[in-house]
Amino acid sequence: MTTNLFDVLAKLVAFDTRNDDPSQKPGKECPEYINRLLTDAGCHTELLESEGYYTAFGRRGSGAFKILFLAHFDVVPFGSGWNSDPLSLKIDGDVAYGRGACDDKGNVVSLILLAEHLMQSDLPCTVMFAMTGDEEIGGRNGAGMLRDWLVKHGLFPDYVVVADGIHQQIIHRRRNILPTYVKVDANKAKVRGKPETVRFTTETYGSNTRHSAYLRPGVDRHAMLTASKYLDMHPETVVSDVRGAFLKSNVVPDWVELDVVHPDSSGVESTYDIALTKLLRVLLAISQAAFPTRHSDKGKIISPNLLSKESDIWTLYCDVRAMTNNNDEVEQSIREAVKGKLELSSLKVLGGAGYVDVAPDSRLIRAMEWALNKKGVFYSIIEGFGGSDSRYFAGQGADLFDFGPEGDNLHGANEWVSLPSLRENAEVFHTMIEVLTREKNSE
Repeated sequence: MTTNLFDVLAKLVAFDTRNDDPSQKPGKECPEYINRLLTDAGCHTELLESEGYYTAFGRRGSGAFKILFLAHFDVVPFGSGWNSDPLSLKIDGDVAYGRGACDDKGNVVSLILLAEHLMQSDLPCTVMFAMTGDEEIGGRNGAGMLRDWLVKHGLFPDYVVVADGIHQQIIHRRRNILPTYVKVDANKAKVRGKPETVRFTTETYGSNTRHSAYLRPGVDRHAMLTASKYLDMHPETVVSDVRGAFLKSNVVPDWVELDVVHPDSSGVESTYDIALTKLLRVLLAISQAAFPTRHSDKGKIISPNLLSKESDIWTLYCDVRAMTNNNDEVEQSIREAVKGKLELSSLKVLGGAGYVDVAPDSRLIRAMEWALNKKGVFYSIIEGFGGSDSRYFAGQGADLFDFGPEGDNLHGANEWVSLPSLRENAEVFHTMIEVLTREKNSE
């Protein structure tokens, strides 16, 4: 068996595996296809399921240690600004465009290629492959379920490589994700004034990504925070409604529009929402909420990504990223930030799965460095921007890191991946396993 890299990636991208909890879930067609490829590569496969989310799983071999390679096949909604069909792989030289090409279906291809390499070498260890279907909405029914399943079946790994990253960097640290929900009761009132619709856009430096974890305050512009700044500059202006490209919890909206009224006694009578106005005004204060956290090279992020109204209740979702597992302290800091400015209906900060912090000189990372150097791949050991399924295995006794191909624009328009780097990564992973095997057998 020899996998045609382009054909497999094109097939994977063509599966519509958008994850928009709870309205849209990926089906089982994509993981079934992945399992067929793993079976052809000599793996024993199973299709795991949890609450309607599927995980493709394969394993082969036995011996000195167990290593898990973990990726995901679900993707974020498309958004706007594409130059091609997001579900149809577009090739331009060595670069392929499509939703999931980089995050994370390209990594799935690398792992299929790795499984093929292992058919030829039959290394004395247990190698497991898992591709989950809910990473983009938190991973509880994918990686979280898989962790518990592996423990139950005596397969918990010694090493975990999460194939979810970019630029062929070894990612050994990641911030925790603490989902935050702010609710306020709608409160309509009348005012005379001049109505206007004002539009605000998100601008990111050097990339089209809309993944909120990649936002760098002071460099990038968030549409919702820009709207809050606008209201800060116009203290008498009130808001009657809001709309925007609200896609997903970890996706910054491309644009936001406010229907505002500038008070003027000679103007027309208009209805506005007192609570909505105050909520939007206080977004800047929320984004600066101070709470204890370990240092992160990527900083602390409080990103207001979703805003909706149901049954006269406005719900704001903030994507909070920080090196802390203490959700109570985060919640208290936000309460302090809005105190006297906004009457809350409720505020809830969830604890998340935890942050990742692995020693850069661990055995697994040293083996990966050796393999990358042998292949001549330039790399660095860094803290990653976004979260990944690695957080479900951090602190559980497994050595781990995240790694991915050359690519960019994940969660944004025209997501792309370097095709040569997909094959290169499979070869590097194989060499890394060889190094680990030699080390274990020499003990």
